[in-house]
Amino acid sequence: MAKNSNLKPFSFLLLLIVLTTTLFAGTNTLKRVEVKKNELRLVFSSWLNTKDVRRIALKNPPRQVIDIKNARLGSRSIASGLSAKGVNSFRVSQYQKNVVRIVIETDESYVCNHYQPMMSRSFYHIPLPQKNVYMASEAESEAMAYAKKEARKIEKQPQERRKTQRVIQREEKIQEEVSYIPSFLASGSRGPKKSYTIVVDAGHGGHDSGAVGARRYQEKVVVLQIAKRVEKHLKKKRFKVKMTRSSDKFIKLKNRTKFANKHQADIFVSIHANAIADKRRFNKVSGIETYFLQTTRSARSKRIAAIENSVVLDKNDFLSKDVILNAVLSGPKIQLSHKLAIDVQSKMLRNVRKKYKNVKDAGVRPAPFWVLVGAQMPSILVEVGYITNSAERARLFTPAYQDRIAKGIAEGISNYLAIREKEIY
Repeated sequence: MAKNSNLKPFSFLLLLIVLTTTLFAGTNTLKRVEVKKNELRLVFSSWLNTKDVRRIALKNPPRQVIDIKNARLGSRSIASGLSAKGVNSFRVSQYQKNVVRIVIETDESYVCNHYQPMMSRSFYHIPLPQKNVYMASEAESEAMAYAKKEARKIEKQPQERRKTQRVIQREEKIQEEVSYIPSFLASGSRGPKKSYTIVVDAGHGGHDSGAVGARRYQEKVVVLQIAKRVEKHLKKKRFKVKMTRSSDKFIKLKNRTKFANKHQADIFVSIHANAIADKRRFNKVSGIETYFLQTTRSARSKRIAAIENSVVLDKNDFLSKDVILNAVLSGPKIQLSHKLAIDVQSKMLRNVRKKYKNVKDAGVRPAPFWVLVGAQMPSILVEVGYITNSAERARLFTPAYQDRIAKGIAEGISNYLAIREKEIY
């Protein structure tokens, strides 16, 4: 009897633990809130599902309101003592039983691309106004200053003159220069400290040959060759690499990012080769360029995206694509994808120009590429060159040149992740 009576308290304790676990299952605790590197950084007790985060921008006064479902406060005074330039007040409260609300009241409205850092899924970062945590290089600053100067010149012109076709074209060029940031050669980096998963996507494949140059040179072939070399260089840097395709097979665009999401990838990079339709300009147009998902006024970017998208989008897709694009373009990964594109573009150019001095820098540009829609991680599309340009085509099908491109992509990814680690830690 004594033996059985000793088991009763233990059984009751075990039952209590089970009930407590069940009661709080799915509820995340906000443990800490701090201002660091001009961001409001939230630290949770466990992995935060980004689908539980909802943001609303309000006016009069300007406020960013962020609601986080399935969350509770670790302390009522968690936001006490917080301050930042341009911010009038921070308010953190248990808005509902399972909803934490964060209100950031600012002097002026601003674009707030909040995001979840790749290094820790239990963190969530909300950028604050004014200061940019990703410091511009000298080249970037000069480009921005030039664009603003030209824009001021246009503003001073008479209204009638501004509406001429010449000035309209000039305005569009300036707008493109503002959104385009030149290649950024970051300081030397030994690479990130943590291990990351990279998904490398070789464009096209199977019945979809992609762009074709001089009849027998196919985009699907050269991009797969480069993608395999990127895989090799990334593995040398101890990254985990997943390939959307390693052979000549066709994969639907939606399944490419779905594959990346399934493997919880930290980076998605899609590799393509460019082309133009005007035969008279085949040997006049060349260059390496890197794209991130975003709307654009640039006719060039729209044209290139339309070519890539047309292969896989049917009429129904085109009817709904604008709605879907608008839903994802304001996501927190856009800003990170832009930074990733800058690093990859600069590293590619640095590698190929060691031997091929005349390779053109076609820039980092925004464009609505369908293959990047749906990616839950920073994602970019690299156009490694023009297959319709005879000189560039010859280089693209040369193993040594492919290796320089691939090494540059791998170094760019590594550099980006190392910088992100420094920004966060």
